[in-house]
Amino acid sequence: MKTACFSVAALDYFPQQDKYFAGGNSLNQTIRFKQLGHESSFIGALGTDKAGDQIEELLRKSSVDVSHLYRITGTTACNKLVDDEKGERTGVEGAWHSGVYETFALHESDWNYIADFTIWATHANGINYEQALLRKKSHNFLAVDFLHFNTYELLQKGLNSVDIAYFGGVKSQLRDLIKISENYKGIIVLTLGADGSIAIKDGSTYYQPALPLERVVDTTGCGDAFQAGFSAEYYVSKDIKKALLAGAESGRKAALHYGGVPWIC
Repeated sequence: MKTACFSVAALDYFPQQDKYFAGGNSLNQTIRFKQLGHESSFIGALGTDKAGDQIEELLRKSSVDVSHLYRITGTTACNKLVDDEKGERTGVEGAWHSGVYETFALHESDWNYIADFTIWATHANGINYEQALLRKKSHNFLAVDFLHFNTYELLQKGLNSVDIAYFGGVKSQLRDLIKISENYKGIIVLTLGADGSIAIKDGSTYYQPALPLERVVDTTGCGDAFQAGFSAEYYVSKDIKKALLAGAESGRKAALHYGGVPWIC
């Protein structure tokens, strides 16, 4: 299975530990797909700063394909994150800096490169989302992270193209998402952190509780790990319950360390 993840990668600062760890939806997922045994490619932009050097080194050491990684003059995206006593992560207000990522659009050569890839994984709040909807073919499986959005215009725009729509949200969204699913050929997955996850297909729901964990270190990247696990399993088996369990297991592993992925540099 060949997976393409585009396009955000960031270096996050954790002031409580006074350490930096890599993160960002696309970076997290591309490494998780590789850990699951799949060919994985990251397409995105890093700055020409030390943070960009560190993230590129991490991707290479993780055996991720970086042939379409770009180093652009400027700074790499970054954020500042803190954890509460339960390991729940929050961003420090005003700390997010998008750097060169914000204006990076995939080139024609990038779209041509991933044209035959099995899974495309991206996020709906980037400038590449609409192009993904236009360029995706029937053999491409498109998984989109709609983050913590509580409005659904972007999903409605992609109803004919998005195969899996992920929302990190709250149970009160469930009624709206069930209604949307009745006219949607794909699957909607609502992740609820410690309250587990719910997959929605054709108006029916499937629940997976969070797996037990003695201590949550940090929830950064747990949702991204869940998505990689769910997407990979569902593509192969088309079994929603198995995919939910695979996602939960991946999410549990991600909660055992700081940062979106293990820092191996």
